[in-house]
Amino acid sequence: MLDRNGFKRKRYSDLIEDMTLKAKELFGEDINVTERSFLGILIRLFAWFLAILWEVAEKVYNSGYMHKAEGIQLDRKGWEFGITRLQEAHAQGTIEIRGAPGFVVEEGTMFETESGILFELIEEVTLDENGVGTGDVVCTEPGAKGNVATNTITIVSNPNENIISVTNPEPVTGGRERETDAEFVERYQQTLSGLGSSTTDSIRSELLKLSGVRAAVVIENNQSVPDEAGRPPKSVSTYILGGDPDEIAQVIFSKKAAGIEAYGTEQVEVFDMAGFPHTIGFSRATEVPISIQLTIQKNDRFPAEGVQQVKTELIKYIGGEDADGTFYVGLNMGETVVFSKLINQVYKVDGVDDVHLVVGVKGQTPGTSNVTMDITEVAQITHEDIEVQVT
Repeated sequence: MLDRNGFKRKRYSDLIEDMTLKAKELFGEDINVTERSFLGILIRLFAWFLAILWEVAEKVYNSGYMHKAEGIQLDRKGWEFGITRLQEAHAQGTIEIRGAPGFVVEEGTMFETESGILFELIEEVTLDENGVGTGDVVCTEPGAKGNVATNTITIVSNPNENIISVTNPEPVTGGRERETDAEFVERYQQTLSGLGSSTTDSIRSELLKLSGVRAAVVIENNQSVPDEAGRPPKSVSTYILGGDPDEIAQVIFSKKAAGIEAYGTEQVEVFDMAGFPHTIGFSRATEVPISIQLTIQKNDRFPAEGVQQVKTELIKYIGGEDADGTFYVGLNMGETVVFSKLINQVYKVDGVDDVHLVVGVKGQTPGTSNVTMDITEVAQITHEDIEVQVT
């Protein structure tokens, strides 16, 4: 029913009860409405179909609310506020090719990792007099699968005598899965807080709309002197995790107040509507490497690949690269690595009876306390930094 308190769906059991009471009102209290009687079967048959209609009515009602809508209905609610769901994206990066001097590596040449993740060269590359050339590649499959670590693209898919070796000197990034309903709603809530311009919230919310941006923090110094971190007076400092530099700079320029300096370690030139150049600064988030050591007491249900499953669960929570090259987003900037949540992640793997775990910043003495991050830092971990002993 729908009243001032909202919509409340009648369930299958509610419909049977209502229809049973109505049958007794019409035919008498002694009418047989048991589940094996003709009338009882008929009541349950109608109740089953009516329950489906009530469910549809509930979904129609919920589709009008951002926090309850699902799927395409959620997308359409987002459109009302100029927010669209982030679609799956292909990872992109740069490779270094070595071979015969002057050889032209054609656009579309395929390269891959040892685990079989394919990348396509998106531009023609001519090797210089030293037999070295660089070019951009894109993963042939969308999603986080294409986010691979440094020096993992090492195979020429179709070997060529003029190509000696290939590698990627930097990680390949930018690949992501299609944004889930929960992620879309969370970004919508963050964006709503920043409608308008010339505020830190408006800059951050607009940056979060960009593809590839995992997190953003905007800090302003409205004093007439530098702050304790060295940020200049009357400035905004933006710290970004992921994203394209040119797109980031353009958003900051369009949202910041006139006369306020956009300060940061990276400098990008953008142009206003009149064609005049402006230098926009922002900084990348500091990635803090985490290490974990744990001892697991297992039982007979612990799978053969259980150690790797444990590592994967921990990486999913913190964020970083797994053994197969998959990159997980994990924690955002400024979020603490919570010790008790690490324990919970380990227990997600079947067959774990007991866990002893220590955690800390890589290179420092680990312990059993939470690992806190500064607002401009983000925790990251790899499978190599997780030591597991099983007893």
